[in-house]
Amino acid sequence: MRVTWVSGDKEPQQVQYGDGKSETSKVTTFTQDDMCNATALQSPAKDFGWHDPGYIHTAVMTGLRPSATFSYRYGSDLVGWSDKIQFKTPPAGGSSEVLRFLTYGDMGKAPLDDSAEHYIQPGSLSVIKAMADEVDNGSVDSIFHIGDISYATGFLVEWDFFLHQISPVASRVSYMTAIGNHERDYLGSSGSVYESPDSGGECGVAYETYFPMPIPARDKPWYSIEQAGVHFTVMSTEHDWSENSEQYEWMKKDMASVDRSKTPWLIFSGHRPMYSSLSSSVDNKFVDAVEPLLLDNKVDLALFGHVHNYERTCSVYKQSCLAMPTKDANGIDTYDHSNYSAPVQAVIGMAGFTLDKFPDNADHTWSLIRISKFGYLRGNANKEEMKFEFVNSDTREVEDSFRIIKAK
Repeated sequence: MRVTWVSGDKEPQQVQYGDGKSETSKVTTFTQDDMCNATALQSPAKDFGWHDPGYIHTAVMTGLRPSATFSYRYGSDLVGWSDKIQFKTPPAGGSSEVLRFLTYGDMGKAPLDDSAEHYIQPGSLSVIKAMADEVDNGSVDSIFHIGDISYATGFLVEWDFFLHQISPVASRVSYMTAIGNHERDYLGSSGSVYESPDSGGECGVAYETYFPMPIPARDKPWYSIEQAGVHFTVMSTEHDWSENSEQYEWMKKDMASVDRSKTPWLIFSGHRPMYSSLSSSVDNKFVDAVEPLLLDNKVDLALFGHVHNYERTCSVYKQSCLAMPTKDANGIDTYDHSNYSAPVQAVIGMAGFTLDKFPDNADHTWSLIRISKFGYLRGNANKEEMKFEFVNSDTREVEDSFRIIKAK
């Protein structure tokens, strides 16, 4: 498990954990020269939004037991030590334990007082508070944040605000991320699929430094991990996903290699959605290229953000419902993947950014549930079923539930 922290000191520090174990940090940073610039306009990240990030320390804690709790602290005798923090490891990939995870996109940050930030995501505080309560109760194994992370967008000090905001959860359970347009996209020759000013010139540098995921190489932010009975494939919608691209070939190989006897469930996630009632947010070229991979590899659930609401589909492929859920004894929508037809898809970009309302004519046959409220998706998975609940972070009430089941 990798732990990352920020310090004003560039000398290596330590993370002390478990019963007397210690690892020394690797230290990195980034500078204005690492930021993107566009010829037509000033870049916030390079010019008026620049803020020295200090030094980012990372260290990998090894020899950890799955599904176990231990304490750690980080720092040094010279600069001082953090408080001791209790951390819970997720279940091992392939185990028959229940995996309990929370997932969402588009969180960002908001001030607790009346101070002014250039970009505020009003729902982020209630979402963090609700999730922190779940983590405090010991009912969370891991968290997945799928794109649009801090919305610093070139005003680098706002990464500090965001990192402070998520620390009650990100310091205590596994916090996995995907890159979004507000981390990567920029104008000119930035290398992003989409040419827009959305990252403010950060071009993924700040994101990848603060959130070093198990990716193949710098600026190739795609990876997969396994926890209990679930294989998670995480892509970048902002990097080339076209057929025969490096990322496309990686996705194809990764999903084809999943041992479904070990991890029967396959969850695919990326930032930009394939299905949304806000159709202007869907790139049909992306759908045409990548959706067949989901069907070919029998993806159970595809999770996306970018659109700031919650929407759940039928078992959908090429705009058609290939199967509909049935109601179980508790009235919960249940998708039976014993006889697989197509992925279930959900937009979960409702974790902070000002909500998107659904159009009055949102009547697609594939769209079963539409909720425009702040919250997050709570998942519970064993080898026989996955159950999901959309939690309203303001009321803590469950506003949508669905299950995906599979015979042994």
